[in-house]
Amino acid sequence: MVLKILFAVCFILFWVYIVFYDKAYWPEPTKKSLTFKMISATMFVCIGILSMFIAENRSEYASTLLIGLSLGWVGDLLMHIPHEKDKPNMKLVYIGAFSFLAGHVFYLIAFIRASAAVSENHKAFSVPELIAFAVIFVVFSLMLKPVFKFDYTNLFMNVALHFYGIFLVTMLVKACAFGITYYLSGAENGLSAMTVLIAGGILFFISDLTLGIRLLGRAKKNKKVKTLSVYTYFTAQLLLATSILFVRG
Repeated sequence: MVLKILFAVCFILFWVYIVFYDKAYWPEPTKKSLTFKMISATMFVCIGILSMFIAENRSEYASTLLIGLSLGWVGDLLMHIPHEKDKPNMKLVYIGAFSFLAGHVFYLIAFIRASAAVSENHKAFSVPELIAFAVIFVVFSLMLKPVFKFDYTNLFMNVALHFYGIFLVTMLVKACAFGITYYLSGAENGLSAMTVLIAGGILFFISDLTLGIRLLGRAKKNKKVKTLSVYTYFTAQLLLATSILFVRG
């Protein structure tokens, strides 16, 4: 009962401080917005930990996902530290971006290993998954400049953007595929697991896409796009954290 009460408290604080963060974050990052953001980020990590204890889930999936959540927390911190002299500390930004990328890698590891645990005919990447990846990646790559007005001219940014996109689309595809696989396996809480995994994967994709549109595209000064990016990102992290309640693998 105590753990469930703590879970509820973390859940409430998570949403309260997201609202505070979204308001304080506009138009630029501040120490106040950093504080609110990190409280919410701490809450999704705590929800992941509490989910592990509530469900008595000591699986490899749970521990690997917690590493991914923790790396997301680090990325949240380093990429939001207030700018000095109107310029961001690019070293911290790059480290933060790498932390997010590493978090995606750990999520992928969790999905792939848990899929192998529940499916006898498991393949790291099935043909339907590869087709889905190719279609999504190509379509959105072609839309970056003409539709989303991404403004990048140098080779490094072009390569980095598409490299990150590979991990982002792969995570989307694997989250959805694993959710479906887990449900079809007949595992307990399969429907709940599939729902949170698919929703989490989709929202993560939307959050990173809207972040890119805001930083490099047509919506650099658009408050609605920034708000959408904030809420989809944190909701995605929350959903992945709560998947520990349902997924064992």
